Amino acid sequence: MSVERCPHCNKILSPQESVCSNCGKKVKNPNIGKINSIYHKSNVATLIFFAVFLVVALIYAFVDWILAIIVGVVLMGLFMYLIFKR
Repeated sequence: MSVERCPHCNKILSPQESVCSNCGKKVKNPNIGKINSIYHKSNVATLIFFAVFLVVALIYAFVDWILAIIVGVVLMGLFMYLIFKR
Protein backbone atom coordinates (compact mmCIF):
# COMPACT_ATOMS: atom_id res chain seq x y z
CA MET A 1 0.00 0.00 0.00
CA SER A 2 1.46 3.33 -1.01
CA VAL A 3 1.59 6.32 1.28
CA GLU A 4 -0.97 8.97 0.40
CA ARG A 5 0.00 12.60 0.95
CA CYS A 6 -2.03 15.78 0.86
CA PRO A 7 -1.29 17.62 -2.41
CA HIS A 8 -1.51 20.97 -0.61
CA CYS A 9 0.52 20.54 2.61
CA ASN A 10 2.28 17.17 1.99
CA LYS A 11 0.98 15.63 5.24
CA ILE A 12 0.63 11.81 5.30
CA LEU A 13 -3.04 10.84 5.13
CA SER A 14 -4.81 7.77 6.42
CA PRO A 15 -6.83 5.82 3.80
CA GLN A 16 -10.12 6.89 5.42
CA GLU A 17 -9.54 10.64 5.17
CA SER A 18 -11.45 12.62 2.57
CA VAL A 19 -10.35 15.94 4.07
CA CYS A 20 -6.80 16.70 5.20
CA SER A 21 -6.69 16.98 8.99
CA ASN A 22 -3.79 19.42 8.77
CA CYS A 23 -4.88 22.02 6.21
CA GLY A 24 -8.58 21.18 5.75
CA LYS A 25 -8.42 20.79 1.97
CA LYS A 26 -10.60 18.18 0.30
CA VAL A 27 -8.62 15.19 -0.98
CA LYS A 28 -9.61 12.81 -3.77
CA ASN A 29 -9.00 9.38 -2.34
CA PRO A 30 -10.28 6.38 -4.38
CA ASN A 31 -9.82 4.02 -1.40
CA ILE A 32 -12.60 5.63 0.65
CA GLY A 33 -15.40 3.86 -1.23
CA LYS A 34 -13.69 0.47 -0.88
CA ILE A 35 -13.06 0.93 2.83
CA ASN A 36 -16.63 2.05 3.51
CA SER A 37 -18.05 -0.95 1.64
CA ILE A 38 -15.80 -3.32 3.61
CA TYR A 39 -16.95 -1.78 6.90
CA HIS A 40 -20.59 -2.01 5.81
CA LYS A 41 -20.29 -5.68 4.78
CA SER A 42 -18.49 -6.47 8.02
CA ASN A 43 -21.21 -4.82 10.11
CA VAL A 44 -24.01 -6.59 8.25
CA ALA A 45 -22.26 -9.96 8.58
CA THR A 46 -21.80 -9.43 12.32
CA LEU A 47 -25.47 -8.54 12.79
CA ILE A 48 -26.59 -11.61 10.83
CA PHE A 49 -24.26 -13.85 12.84
CA PHE A 50 -25.67 -12.58 16.14
CA ALA A 51 -29.25 -12.93 14.85
CA VAL A 52 -28.55 -16.59 13.98
CA PHE A 53 -26.98 -17.08 17.41
CA LEU A 54 -30.04 -15.54 19.10
CA VAL A 55 -32.44 -17.79 17.16
CA VAL A 56 -30.43 -20.89 18.04
CA ALA A 57 -30.24 -19.85 21.70
CA LEU A 58 -34.00 -19.30 21.86
CA ILE A 59 -34.73 -22.66 20.25
CA TYR A 60 -32.29 -24.33 22.65
CA ALA A 61 -33.87 -22.63 25.65
CA PHE A 62 -37.49 -23.34 24.81
CA VAL A 63 -37.55 -26.48 22.63
CA ASP A 64 -34.68 -28.92 22.23
CA TRP A 65 -30.92 -28.84 21.74
CA ILE A 66 -31.01 -31.21 18.74
CA LEU A 67 -33.44 -28.93 16.90
CA ALA A 68 -31.30 -25.92 17.86
CA ILE A 69 -28.20 -27.54 16.35
CA ILE A 70 -30.04 -28.44 13.14
CA VAL A 71 -31.50 -24.94 12.74
CA GLY A 72 -28.11 -23.39 13.56
CA VAL A 73 -26.28 -25.47 10.96
CA VAL A 74 -28.89 -24.70 8.28
CA LEU A 75 -28.90 -20.97 9.05
CA MET A 76 -25.10 -20.74 9.13
CA GLY A 77 -24.90 -22.65 5.83
CA LEU A 78 -27.39 -20.24 4.27
CA PHE A 79 -25.48 -17.31 5.75
CA MET A 80 -22.16 -18.53 4.30
CA TYR A 81 -23.77 -19.17 0.90
CA LEU A 82 -25.20 -15.64 0.75
CA ILE A 83 -21.90 -14.04 1.74
CA PHE A 84 -19.65 -15.99 -0.64
CA LYS A 85 -21.97 -16.58 -3.61
CA ARG A 86 -20.47 -13.89 -5.92
